[in-house]
Amino acid sequence: MACALRRYGVTDSGNIYKLVGKLMFYLILVAVVVIVPLAAYTIYLLRKVRQMEQEKAQAIEIKQQQDQQRVDYITESLQAISLSVIEENLNLSEATIRCKHLLDGLFLPQEHRQRYALLDEVFEQIQGFATHNERRDLLRDERRRQDQARELIEQQYQDKLIALFTDLRGFQMPLTR
Repeated sequence: MACALRRYGVTDSGNIYKLVGKLMFYLILVAVVVIVPLAAYTIYLLRKVRQMEQEKAQAIEIKQQQDQQRVDYITESLQAISLSVIEENLNLSEATIRCKHLLDGLFLPQEHRQRYALLDEVFEQIQGFATHNERRDLLRDERRRQDQARELIEQQYQDKLIALFTDLRGFQMPLTR
């Protein structure tokens, strides 16, 4: 050990303390040079994580607000269409098509959607009829034939559909658990 110390210029015990002091100084300097940047980077990363968590929470809140606005719009549309049917301003076929699609967009649980199964049943029978431009392009006889068939279906289900639209007039989105 004495040889090793002489190699570094240490010849007496006073110099040993100086060498240990210098060594400690360099070790502390290296520690500061390494640890301080790592600590600063850790603080930066923690702030970044907090910021990302806040942005995620805001995004979730915005999504929930948009979902609620969509549900409110669909609810209001269902109520308005139902009122139009009750006031006889909209025919049953048109109201059935519109309300069926609106209810599909709500993704109701089966136990709540089952309540409006009549819309699905009637929709299955009327969905094949031409609408909009297709209807306009039909020959008059074909258009009359489709109208008669549609009216027959409407007459067959009229009482049940009126009751359903009366119920749908007060539609509220069921609370989810």
